[in-house]
This record gives sequence, C-alpha cells and structure tokens, in this order.
Amino acid sequence: MNRLYLITKFLGYSICLLLLIYGLFLLTNQLLGLALGVTLVLSSIKYYLIKKSTKSKAERIGLLCLVTTVILSSAIFSSFNFYLHHTLTPDLPARAKNQIYTKTVFYDNQFFFKRIDFLKTLSVKSSKEAVVYFSPEDEHFAAAAINHIRKVINENEKLIDAHQPVPVTVILYRDPENFQKQLPVHSYENLHGMYVPTEETVHLLLTETMEEDDLPFLELIAHEYTHHWIVSYLGQRGLVNGHLPRWFEEGIAEYAGLRSIDKTPEFFPLHFIPFKRIESVSDWANENRRISPHLPYRQSYYAIDQLVRDGNQSKIKKLLMENHQNFYHTFETVLDESMIEFELRFLIDEMKEHRENTNW
Repeated sequence: MNRLYLITKFLGYSICLLLLIYGLFLLTNQLLGLALGVTLVLSSIKYYLIKKSTKSKAERIGLLCLVTTVILSSAIFSSFNFYLHHTLTPDLPARAKNQIYTKTVFYDNQFFFKRIDFLKTLSVKSSKEAVVYFSPEDEHFAAAAINHIRKVINENEKLIDAHQPVPVTVILYRDPENFQKQLPVHSYENLHGMYVPTEETVHLLLTETMEEDDLPFLELIAHEYTHHWIVSYLGQRGLVNGHLPRWFEEGIAEYAGLRSIDKTPEFFPLHFIPFKRIESVSDWANENRRISPHLPYRQSYYAIDQLVRDGNQSKIKKLLMENHQNFYHTFETVLDESMIEFELRFLIDEMKEHRENTNW
C-alpha cells in the first residue's frame, strides 16, 4: 500500500511538473527558453544528488522519475521553443505556440512540421490583437488587417458588449491550392476565408479584386474575425457557440463585416428560406451551393439589421448567452414574438423600404 501511495504521489507530481514546465516555456523566447531549460536540468540534478542519500529505495526511484521528467520535458520544450522562434518570429506569443503544440498532439501529429514549413516562408506582423503571416509583397494587407481588427473590436463592443478577445492568428494566402490544403475538410464552394476555432486562426485568400479595392479584403477579415470574437467572448464566460443557429452567428459576422466598411446594403427581393432550415453547419453549406437560389448570408444580415433597427440591439447579447434552452424558445421569450412572426415582419418591413427606395 505504501509503494502504491508513493507511485501515485510521484506520478501526480510528474504530471504537475510537466504542465508547469510547459506553461513556463510558452512564455519564453528562444534564448530565455534555452536558459530556463539548462537551469531546470542543473537544479533537478543537484536536488536529486542532495536528497538521494536520505531517501529509501522506493523514494529514490520516485525522485529519479521526477528528475527525469524535468530533464526530458525541459530538453523537448526548449528545443521546440528555440525552433519555433528561430524559424518564425522572436515575438511569437504564448497563445500562438500553444495552438501549434496542441494541434500537433491532439489533432494531427504531422501538423507541426507541415505548418511550420509553410509559415517560415512568410513574414510576420504582431500586435496584442493578432499575429499575421503574409508574403513580403503583402505587407500592406497585413498592416491593414491589424488596424481593421482594432476597429472591428470597437464595433462589436458597441453591438454586443465590452470584450478584449484573445489574440487571433491570421494567415494570408496567394495560392488557392495551398489555401485549400491548410484548411480542415469542408463543403463550401468558392471559399475565400475561414475561421478555424480549434486553431484560433483566420485563413484568408487574397484575390486580384482585393488588389484593386481593399474594401472586400477589409469586409472579409472583419467577418472572419467576428467569428473569433464571438468564440472568445463565449469562451471567457464558460460557454461555446454550439447552441447558436448558423444563420444567427453568420448574420452577426456579416453585419459586422459590412458595418466595418461603413456599408449598409439596400434590401433587394430574394428567395427567402425559413431560418430554421439554415441553423446547422451542413444546412448552411447546402444552401450556399453555387446552384442554390437562396442567399443565406444576405438574408441573415437583414435579420440582424432588423433587430438593430427595432431597437433590440441589447437583446442580441441575451440570445448569444442563453444556452440552457432551445434557441427559438429564448428568441420568443426575449423578443416577445415567435421566429415565424419575426420572419414575416422583417420581410414586410424590408420590402416596404425597398419599394420606397426604388419607387415601386
């Protein structure tokens, strides 16, 4: 029983030490990480030699396990730490490193080398809001992305609530094939941007249209960043976005994207689709097919715009936060009207405005 206790004790200590060392190395740069690694190794060896003579055999074995854990983890983390900072950027933030490590361990054991091989060919710009990877000729896009993200944060705080999101990683691509290779499996066509929550990364494909006019780029980065903003906002409150219908979250992102470039598109008649038919990811992807007559992004924008014009902007936060019951039940409770009633009213209101603007 005593031996089992010692084994359990030292195993628990080893795990705690491993996590502690991992956290320390996330916060260090290449030289500081190496120095920390050497210091931990020498300190653990010295501690083992001092305590060795005063311990029983079982305790010495356990102590040796602790020392081995410190030495091996220090060597591994300091090596990876040095490699990341040497190949990418000396000011790579802790969160970006954690994304790379966890993705490699839990999702794809080849991810570390594939992603690093690609990222080390790019330049980097960093701020407290974002880390942007880009080809040298696209430095103006990288600077514009960081500046625009700051604007989007302010706009989203006005729309929903004060919140400082965790830093996001943004990768700008020129090659459509490479862009697709870096994304998770998806079913969207003609995709130019995607936010991947597990990586906290925005992948964005630059086009010739964006070269001629940067507004489409700014709108897209605002849209994708708003997905990150929502996930971060909910995450810091112990929530996830799984309870949100796709149309609602995409509507907020679309609204933020258009508002960020001071664009308020006029309503035009569309093939309306009931919102309950575009609430899942698969439903949303299906209705965004090239041959689909529906425009779910534009329709969802109009829905959020209607809430704001109704004076129900503050209720958007309540809809985001309530995850203990069905969304549509919450919707009816908060807005005092059913989803069907809202759909009918917003279509009538938008069509009325459309007729007035077009002299129907």
